[in-house]
Amino acid sequence: MTDQTTPPTATGPRPDAETRVPDGERPAATCDYCGRPFVDEHLHWLHVGEHHGDALGPDERAAHEDALEAERDLLFFYQLKVAVALGLIYSTTALSMMFILG
Repeated sequence: MTDQTTPPTATGPRPDAETRVPDGERPAATCDYCGRPFVDEHLHWLHVGEHHGDALGPDERAAHEDALEAERDLLFFYQLKVAVALGLIYSTTALSMMFILG
């Protein structure tokens, strides 16, 4: 007997990916091309642009570009927060060592 499950790949979605919507809940958006549900519109447009980009119309392409811009902004602010946190940790460690070693 052989295992019939396919391992996840870097080039495509996993066949066993968690895409089920819990009972009593509705997805915020569903892909018109493959039917995949999403928890918000932002993730929906990122998916549509990445996986179905050749079939997009002008309005869909604009929505994908807006989602990409929002993703870049979120990533920038995340990186800024990490840089500030690392700076604070470094400063606190350096000051603590100065006081400890006198």
